[in-house]
Amino acid sequence: MIFRSNIIALAIQWMHNNKMPLSPVTDLQNQGNDLRDGENEPTMISLTTRLTLLFVLVSVAIFTVLGFMIQHSLSNHFATQDFSELGDKIKATVRLLERTQRSDSATAIALSIEEAIVDHDSIIVRIDTADGDNLFSISPITVPYNVENLLLKPGQAERREWQQGEIAYRGLAMATPGGTAGSPALIISTAMETTRHAAFMDNFSSKLVGLMIVATMLSALLGWWVSRQGLAPLRSMGAKAKSVTAKRLDQRLAVESLPVELGALAIELNLMLDRLQESFNRLTHFSSDIAHELRTPISNLVMQTQVSLAAPHTEQELEDVLYSNLEEFERLSRMTSDMLFLAKAENSMKLPSSERFKLEDEIIKLFDFYEALADERSLTLRMQGGGELAGDRIMIDRAISNLLSNAIRHTPENGQIDVEIEHRPDVLQVQIKNTGTPIADSELPYLFDRFYRCDRSRCNTDHEGTGLGLSITRAIVKAHGGSIEVHSDKNNTCFTLIFPEQERA
Repeated sequence: MIFRSNIIALAIQWMHNNKMPLSPVTDLQNQGNDLRDGENEPTMISLTTRLTLLFVLVSVAIFTVLGFMIQHSLSNHFATQDFSELGDKIKATVRLLERTQRSDSATAIALSIEEAIVDHDSIIVRIDTADGDNLFSISPITVPYNVENLLLKPGQAERREWQQGEIAYRGLAMATPGGTAGSPALIISTAMETTRHAAFMDNFSSKLVGLMIVATMLSALLGWWVSRQGLAPLRSMGAKAKSVTAKRLDQRLAVESLPVELGALAIELNLMLDRLQESFNRLTHFSSDIAHELRTPISNLVMQTQVSLAAPHTEQELEDVLYSNLEEFERLSRMTSDMLFLAKAENSMKLPSSERFKLEDEIIKLFDFYEALADERSLTLRMQGGGELAGDRIMIDRAISNLLSNAIRHTPENGQIDVEIEHRPDVLQVQIKNTGTPIADSELPYLFDRFYRCDRSRCNTDHEGTGLGLSITRAIVKAHGGSIEVHSDKNNTCFTLIFPEQERA
């Protein structure tokens, strides 16, 4: 009892020093509680807030561009309307000048022009000669123009926009055809104030900005509501995932009620939960199995030691007890070494060495090693084929040795064990077959689990193993990038090892 207590105490102390969880269930539950308490919750902006802000930014950008386009369109509309009206006045003035061209009376020309613009008080008309002499003007405002350019293009009006003081103007200037002594060229210019347009645009801009602010606020509310509605399935997934605990790993997400975009994610999460549940079940079974496996040798050691101490014994009897204890210690040592090897192999252990070798040569050596054991039971060992494999020679020998040892253990007397090596497209296949009682189909999926023994193995007490041989074989094959399969029927049991082409030299 003292020996067992010391072992347990040392194990607990070592686990505490290395910060290992005493129980996988407790560790998972503690991690889940930490997440629920918010200790590991990142301080980030929620997805709803992000989508709302993005929606608002896009809305503001759209409203800004739209407002700019509206203002630009209105401004162009007023400019086109003003220049069209000014152009009509120039044309009307030209027609009046043509009617009165035989009259030298400037008064008659002025009266005719004033009659033409009587309904347009805001329009300014001015007539000048090419030399700069003013013939008629309603206002002292002068349209800035270049006489030479106008004379080069008679009959074509030039647009002008300028500001005089605080008042903005638009104007047109045009030279009439002429230039002869009887018909001199004249410069006709018209202009109007654009103050009323500016006032309208200022008022319109103020109202437009107000509408944009209101629209932005409405878009923010709409974006928040749309984001909340759109992310509702995601919140549902989160609530369902929160219900998954170490004791409720059977919970799954309802894929059919989710949108297409989240359906694929839900399927992958369900598959992940399946793998997690399977791994957790294996871990639970492994914990109970290892406790069972350790209990037997430790109980034997304790019992034999207690018997030895209960009464005086001869030196030979004590020596026998020590030899028996040594066997149990060796079994514990093998089990510990095998578990350490499995832990390394299952955590992407790199091959200690890699070389190219002929697999049939290694199998012949293993046949020589097991020949005596096979002869005791009148078993026949046969090999067919051959092939080269690139990998760790010692690890491959151990994997095949485990399978041969297992086959010899479960093959009845006068039975047969065959090893076949075959090249297939891109793979090298190794099959190890033995005759005997078939393995039940219900036991095949668990055959490579740690400490698992099928019924007929448990009944065989002549060759007691650690229950890790097949697990080690699978780990070695996977470390070489291969896979292992098992098939059993009434005729024989067959283990198939498949190594991919890229693993061969």
